[in-house]
Amino acid sequence: HFSGQPLTLRWARPPFARLDAKSFVPPQPAMIPRDLVTEPRSFPSPIFVPYDAPLQRGCLIDRRDRFIAEVSLEAAPGSSVLAHCINPGRMEAFVEIGARVWLRPAGKEDRKLQYSWEAIEITGIDGKKLICSTNTVRPNRLVRDLLEARCLPGLESFTSLHAEQTFCFASAEGREHSGRVDFLLDASGPVAHYIEVKNCHLVYPDGWGYFPDSISERATRHVDALTALVQRGARATVIMVVQRGDVRHGVRPSAFHDPKFAAAAVQAAKCGVRFRAVRADVGVDGTWLTHELQVDLHEHESPHVLAAAGRWWEQNRANSGWTKSATGARIGNGPFAHHVAAAKAAAKEEKAAAKAAAKEEKAAAKAA
Repeated sequence: HFSGQPLTLRWARPPFARLDAKSFVPPQPAMIPRDLVTEPRSFPSPIFVPYDAPLQRGCLIDRRDRFIAEVSLEAAPGSSVLAHCINPGRMEAFVEIGARVWLRPAGKEDRKLQYSWEAIEITGIDGKKLICSTNTVRPNRLVRDLLEARCLPGLESFTSLHAEQTFCFASAEGREHSGRVDFLLDASGPVAHYIEVKNCHLVYPDGWGYFPDSISERATRHVDALTALVQRGARATVIMVVQRGDVRHGVRPSAFHDPKFAAAAVQAAKCGVRFRAVRADVGVDGTWLTHELQVDLHEHESPHVLAAAGRWWEQNRANSGWTKSATGARIGNGPFAHHVAAAKAAAKEEKAAAKAAAKEEKAAAKAA
């Protein structure tokens, strides 16, 4: 329910259809605006979001073929079940064999996999055990409850809220944008507000959350579409949900894992897309939304941040990716394509420099 009335999810005519893209000239900030949130800011009252059904505890045997988790349930010792792994990414540091995990019953007898992998217990950056969510879809539920509670400054005065709204349009440059946005506020108002939700599970020892942990062309397309919508006169916000309680500072777009997404996020911010983040403390009964966090779009690609991310990524490789059932090989924990390309380019330059130096030395010896 929303404002005491049933929330009707229906397609709303996109307000940008009434705009003349050629005549509208949006403001172009000269630099990325600084985030108004510089330290974690607690909500007036934490928001609790329960699970749809009680979770069942077990032990992770392995993650197979990307979308399947094999788990030994405590309620049925000596046997294992297969659960749907909702996270399509590498799940860096989360694929820890033998870790305590929690599954949520599907509640549908006709579904092939009767469980979904909901959470895992890991050692946090402070050395203590904590529960983290493995469900990349749950942030949509969390943000919806957050919006309805109207506790995010700047997102508390909307008059309508619609979920999963589709869009299709061509930008002024002729580029086609189509897809589905997680939430649309004030669809029939003078300025609609598009909201995209992203899940962040990766927190490094520096206290920052990093998104994504894999190359995500889909996330880049979403951000590019929001940028185009803002250029047509709409408003747009990306809300990143960190589903673990040990994040200390905020979230950074990971230029180490996906430099294209990081560049797209920076460009989007320059054009007026707002980036925000929230912390979600995960338990076995549900999730507590506790703080708004800052999003750092300034230091994320500095050399020391990239170097540190590389070291931590290397440490996490053993607990990342998945096993390919057909071969038993580990997939999704190797170097990224852009790192391989950069290494090859550096080796080529080094070889060319050595060749040039040898040629100069030979010429100098001949001249002498």
